[in-house]
Amino acid sequence: MLDGFNDRTAESVCTLAFCSGPGADPIIFQGRTKGIIVRPRGPADFAYDPIFEVGGKTYAETEKEEKNRISDRYKAVVKFQLWLVENHQ
Repeated sequence: MLDGFNDRTAESVCTLAFCSGPGADPIIFQGRTKGIIVRPRGPADFAYDPIFEVGGKTYAETEKEEKNRISDRYKAVVKFQLWLVENHQ
């Protein structure tokens, strides 16, 4: 799968949208994590985890707590959480 590709950089992106109700514009929150595509390492428990490497380890090799701190999903949810705190009425 990787043969023939010199540039294996990748970015995992999570886009979360919130809409307060009908007619309201959605508010978009996005998290991004840069990594590289590698040959599979670690358990194949979830999607692309065995082939997405960040900081020398694939997501599949990374402890759950650490992965949750660096993942695009976490980053998007934190942005949403901060927005909720600032805009709570």
